[in-house]
Amino acid sequence: MALRSGWFKRSHDPYWDFFINTPPTDPANSVLDVLRKAPEGNVFPTKADLHTPEVTTSHVKEMARYLGADLVGVTALETDAAGHPFAIVCAVRADDDPRQARGVGGQVPVQNGLFVTFVLSAWIRELGYRASAAAELDARGLAAAAKLGTLDRSRKLVTREYGTRVHVADVIRTDLPLAPA
Repeated sequence: MALRSGWFKRSHDPYWDFFINTPPTDPANSVLDVLRKAPEGNVFPTKADLHTPEVTTSHVKEMARYLGADLVGVTALETDAAGHPFAIVCAVRADDDPRQARGVGGQVPVQNGLFVTFVLSAWIRELGYRASAAAELDARGLAAAAKLGTLDRSRKLVTREYGTRVHVADVIRTDLPLAPA
């Protein structure tokens, strides 16, 4: 279940401001490094029997939403050297911009996004297909390509549902047969 930081928000509360804006002194107090450095599992040697790419895409989207993603899209990757033809892009609602709110509370959307991509990638590998989170890809550009929203002048994703109050998680590169949607 996804965490939400906005339910407790208090105006002019110094403790809330500290929670949202002050980065942890000890990185061990943050889940981000643990998830990013966790080793990927192996790809199951036998590929699962799948439905059509369209049905598989709907199952991937349902699984991502179940794990806590608010928006999910699939787009084709044309220049992936490792042979991953598709990118799965997940976005979570963000009450505070994680690039500005560096505290534990401000990083809740990043934690939620990492959780979704970590577990979704593992599920795809269990189906017998390659899947890995790729932090180096242009997540916002791929989110726009997956029709989750549009990019504004500052390259922020603007969605119909949440405006700019979203965080785009690391993109999942995969060879799972999907249909861009």
